[in-house]
Amino acid sequence: MINYINDQLQKFAKEQGDKPDFNLVIPVATVNLLALLKGQSLADNPIYPAIYWQDKEQKQTIACLGQIEESNNIPLPLDQACYFGGLAFQQQGPQWEDFPATRFIRPALEFKQCQQKLTLTCHFNGLHSIQETIELVNRLQKAHPLTAVNNTIISRKDRPNQKQWADLVDLAIEYKALLPKVVLSRETELLCNKSVNHLDLLDQWQQANPNSFHFSFQFSKKHAFISCSPERLFCRENRTLKTEALAGTINRGRNEREDAFLSQSLLTDKKIDRENYLVQEFIISNLKQLKAQVSCENAQVMQLHNVQHLCVPINALLNAHTTDANLLHKLHPTPAVGGCPKLPAAQFINDNEPYRRGWYAGAVGYLNKDKSDFSVAIRSALITDNKIKLFAGAGIVTGSIASQEWQELDNKIHTILAILSA
Repeated sequence: MINYINDQLQKFAKEQGDKPDFNLVIPVATVNLLALLKGQSLADNPIYPAIYWQDKEQKQTIACLGQIEESNNIPLPLDQACYFGGLAFQQQGPQWEDFPATRFIRPALEFKQCQQKLTLTCHFNGLHSIQETIELVNRLQKAHPLTAVNNTIISRKDRPNQKQWADLVDLAIEYKALLPKVVLSRETELLCNKSVNHLDLLDQWQQANPNSFHFSFQFSKKHAFISCSPERLFCRENRTLKTEALAGTINRGRNEREDAFLSQSLLTDKKIDRENYLVQEFIISNLKQLKAQVSCENAQVMQLHNVQHLCVPINALLNAHTTDANLLHKLHPTPAVGGCPKLPAAQFINDNEPYRRGWYAGAVGYLNKDKSDFSVAIRSALITDNKIKLFAGAGIVTGSIASQEWQELDNKIHTILAILSA
């Protein structure tokens, strides 16, 4: 494959010069893209950034290696440019190392699987040379088989712990006049007996919950941020936008009859309906401020491996002048991960949660001129060698019971704990 790619690049250089200002797209033989990234991660000289992205509908799977541009602002993509990255949950204060308040890159190499066909896009912007790309291609390693995670959890530490959580929930309910809803979260830090390969872990997580976004962002050897998120922030195709109010959670049943009963209760529970309505109201109001035409579909139940959620799909036709930056600033973070009103909820979280969320509950995805797709980075993990930080949140409204919400947090991390403990 490497010789073939280099031949195509050298041919492109003869036609366009060493620093072209448009991309080269090369059809290549199909390969599992997680396995391809694993091959690079095991190399003596790995290529960074290394990014994996699969959309919720599994229409396209993408692996990116290297970069030709980087920005700490939300880019405005022109022509053939495509950027991958994300925004932290909160834009203020210290963030995780490698994952600042905003970070987007334009990849050097972008492998895209779509409708059983795999292409490699070599990105160029008039500044990056074909010779640099050839040097990067020559560093590519063969795909490495994905294997089941075989590890042991040595210790677990929750921040906040269960007592602190109960106090936080009580405090949030005391503020109900100012804060109808606030989403509180927990960081669960696991220490394992050996290093965790984040790509093996993501592969198994992906198999357990196929109808979710699956992504991995690694900017250096130190950390990898992975997610198997059921929640879309928005998907824009030209001026057409789809988003969703995803809020309200209940367990899966032990059998079909119990599952159906729980699904129905999700649709009729007044507390859950109130929690979801606050998210709907926020999204619709903010889209209308951008002069979009907005409509809602009927409520649905989204079923995952261990939990099910109440979901209301929302569609919009955007104003011709609306940018992805406008959408991200208006819609992120939604009350599904922050609360409402937006700013008091964010302040309450900032003042009271005992850890920094970083990119957990942030907005992560990609954007180009014709399309953008962003997930809300819930059901996520930050991996450093043999240490894993898992994140989960629960919406606190009038009627919330701390012990039940704590159990909901455990339910949300159960799948990944089961993979690690298998």
